[in-house]
Amino acid sequence: MNRFVAVAPTGQAIPFWVCESGRRWSDAAKRFVGPFQHDADTEACGQAVGSGRPTFHVQVFEAAKIRALLAGQSDLVLLWELSAENTSAVALHIAQIGASRPDVMQWAAIDDVSPHQSASLSLRIRELGVSAVLHQPQDLALLARLVRRRFSTPMQTR
Repeated sequence: MNRFVAVAPTGQAIPFWVCESGRRWSDAAKRFVGPFQHDADTEACGQAVGSGRPTFHVQVFEAAKIRALLAGQSDLVLLWELSAENTSAVALHIAQIGASRPDVMQWAAIDDVSPHQSASLSLRIRELGVSAVLHQPQDLALLARLVRRRFSTPMQTR
């Protein structure tokens, strides 16, 4: 069995945790994968959504709280905000979670960093276990499909 493919039980909301200093990324997550997602009744190809479509519960937590709650979660998406001030601390959390829980889907949102530093940071942070790097909240619109596909029932991904 592929450890990176998870199928959530029908009707159970999958946690989508955001660790950030403001509300920019959590608001975007609520809009694109959470309760206010765009086109909630249709897939990207225009087909009606079946009952097997996963639902996500977007919550904002501090890094310490995420580490404390992590043990009790089987399906989980983490979105970390990286800025010039917190890069080393967040990178440590990402690396530790990536090593101990490779089944957790981790994303990094690079914020308030110069374009040159952002490109370098994107490459470095991917090495630590991040599966996607976001630069604008609108990037979540494309990545929402990835997270839905990962947690969809097998019949829905065919």
